[in-house]
This record gives sequence, C-alpha cells and structure tokens, in this order.
Amino acid sequence: MTATQIIIIVAVVLVLGIIIFPLINRRQFRNLPPDQQVRIIMKEVKGLIYFKNVSKGRTGILYYVKNKRKILAFPWVLSDGKMLCTRENPFERWDYPEEQEPLNEDELKQLLSELEKYNKKNPVKIVFK
Repeated sequence: MTATQIIIIVAVVLVLGIIIFPLINRRQFRNLPPDQQVRIIMKEVKGLIYFKNVSKGRTGILYYVKNKRKILAFPWVLSDGKMLCTRENPFERWDYPEEQEPLNEDELKQLLSELEKYNKKNPVKIVFK
C-alpha cells in the first residue's frame, strides 16, 4: 500500500467514527419508544443527578434522573425561545419506576434547585405553565 492509500483509509475511518456513527446513534435513540429510552438513559447516567434532553426539533422530552433509579420526564414544546413543559402536573409523581410513587418534599426541593442550575447552564430554558 502506498502512503496516500493509508491516509485515505485513516481519513475515512475517522470521518465514520467521529461524525457519521454518532449521528446515526442519536437518530435511532430519538426514534425509540420512551420506555427503551429510559433504560438507555439509566445506563449512561453519571452522578446522582442527571439531565438528558431528547429533542425532535420543536418538541422533545427533558429527562431528570435521580440516583440512577428514579426518572421524571418533562415533555416540552418550543415557545418564544423557551422549552414550555406540556405536562399538567409535572412535579406530582415519578415516571419511573412503574409504581409511580409521589415526590416527597425533600425530592421536590432538590428537583427545583437542580432545575434552576440546569436553566443557568443552558441557553434554552425550561419553563412551566
């Protein structure tokens, strides 16, 4: 093999690995049903508190994960440059685990403070009705 052939092969592998495959993975993740998205999110959680925004253009879901085992989903639509939560009572019950136990006061306080931190870090803020 000549040097140019090796360079071309390396360039193609890098383009596939860095650009193409991650785009395909993100698209496949967005098209999964919500319960499968939850399973994947629980595997990729780093830390005790984790946010994952799954966007489909002007709509999406912001997942809040606590302790790698409790998940709260905030479905949103884009409105005036902000993510407007479309859920009626977003702070009432956990979405996962299946028992959907209600949030207690400590969990609610922690959630609200974490949402404030999330809104400070991200350019597109989540707002509630």
